[in-house]
Amino acid sequence: MNASGARHIHPITGPRAPGDTPTAPSYAGSARRTSAARYAGLAATTLMALLSWTVGALPWQRPHQLMSAAPLLPGSAWHRTGLGVWIVATAVLVTAWWVLGREAREGRATPRAVIVTAALWAAPLLLAAPLASTDVYSYACQGQTYLAGADPYRVGPASLPCQWLTAVPPIWRDQPAPYGPIAVLVTAAAVATHGPLLAIIAVLRLAAVAGLVLLAVGLRALATRCGTDPAAALWLGLANPVVLVHLVGGAHHDALTAGLVVAGLALATSGRVVPGAAVVGAAVAVKATAVVVLPFVVLLAVGAGRRWPRAVATVGAAAGITFAALTLVAGLDVGWATALPVSHQPVTWMSPPSAVGAVLGALAAVPVSLFGIHPMIPATVEVARAAALYLLLPVVLVVGWWRAAREGGTRAVIAAAGTALAATVVLAPVVYPWYAVTPAAVLAAAATTRVLRITAVVVAVLSFVVLPDSLNLAIVTRWPGAVAEVIAIVTLAVWLIRRRRGAAGVRAVQR
Repeated sequence: MNASGARHIHPITGPRAPGDTPTAPSYAGSARRTSAARYAGLAATTLMALLSWTVGALPWQRPHQLMSAAPLLPGSAWHRTGLGVWIVATAVLVTAWWVLGREAREGRATPRAVIVTAALWAAPLLLAAPLASTDVYSYACQGQTYLAGADPYRVGPASLPCQWLTAVPPIWRDQPAPYGPIAVLVTAAAVATHGPLLAIIAVLRLAAVAGLVLLAVGLRALATRCGTDPAAALWLGLANPVVLVHLVGGAHHDALTAGLVVAGLALATSGRVVPGAAVVGAAVAVKATAVVVLPFVVLLAVGAGRRWPRAVATVGAAAGITFAALTLVAGLDVGWATALPVSHQPVTWMSPPSAVGAVLGALAAVPVSLFGIHPMIPATVEVARAAALYLLLPVVLVVGWWRAAREGGTRAVIAAAGTALAATVVLAPVVYPWYAVTPAAVLAAAATTRVLRITAVVVAVLSFVVLPDSLNLAIVTRWPGAVAEVIAIVTLAVWLIRRRRGAAGVRAVQR
């Protein structure tokens, strides 16, 4: 306290109790580090926003379709230089984020400080060209398809044709929308402004920001109820570079998914199970993978005092009615669940099942031919993908849910829900960096220190995988990456088996 007896409040690190106030040198040093990280990250995202108009994900065939001045500095030499500067800016942002995380974990940065820093870093990206993905152009075309009276779950942008079709890469032009009714309504609302492509992108970014606001509020409450540090949770789940570049810069629907999932879990952990389940049902109406959270909401309902039959019925009814109502309001059906793009997408090491399938196919093809790619590779990739999605993933989800049910407690249930979401990403046929945002946010609120460290390292790596012009480095490095990943998987499996056998031997001796 100061001389007047008021509690000391620092503009960056926030309020401190009298007994918790650090010494003046450490307090000042902490403030300087947090400030340095904050403004270094701001400089990085500002540079990224400027670079986006030359090396960003500009319209596929006609960059001038986005605005007459783009690209600002054309030419392959500048493009290569711009990408190099982008990587440096990304490294600065990741470093600033890491420093902020250390301050948050050690109690020297408040939740408010983390949220303000994340907002400051995101602000320049609101004015950037689309970053690291051309999906936003497909979104615009899906919205126009819907407004024209066609079913975006049955036809692709080329059938209209969309007025921005040349902005969409050929691989997506005949692809139906793989997102739920909320996503379609959002894109339709953006197109209904009848503005230029830039205005539509701005509206889609505002929708993403709305999802991140939900994420900020929900994550702080969820971490508090799980007994973890809200500042550290916000650092990992909200302020990370993948959220900034891909959800703000790329305007992906995953922002709404993450915000609704975390908000729904926060409501459910406070005892408001019905609205919590309804909000998670709304998340499913954005992206199908959010459905894996609902069984864990049932566990929260049981923990709140409901009997099993009532808990299952309550959660199922709340989520189901919400989802059905949103689908009816949009005048759509569930055809989007069958429109999920898988087989025609490139194979990368980002998807472990795809990497395993590719390596097995290559090994099997060696005796047949030492040159070229044998047709066995795509066949083994499809088998590995199907086995992971339809056999392994259900087992992982059931085992995780059963363990959470046996252990009980809010934190255990939320951690298991985050693990379930992570499994849907790791075992998916196709993986992109922004898929990791929702599981990282939920894990940030409840996971153990070891899991949080692993998640933070994964997020840092994912920040470099896709370049601003949407070039996926996981495609460029698919073979060395796939081989290294398979070796790592085999090594981990052997270690786990030996560890389990060792533990079993110790128990046998003790008996």
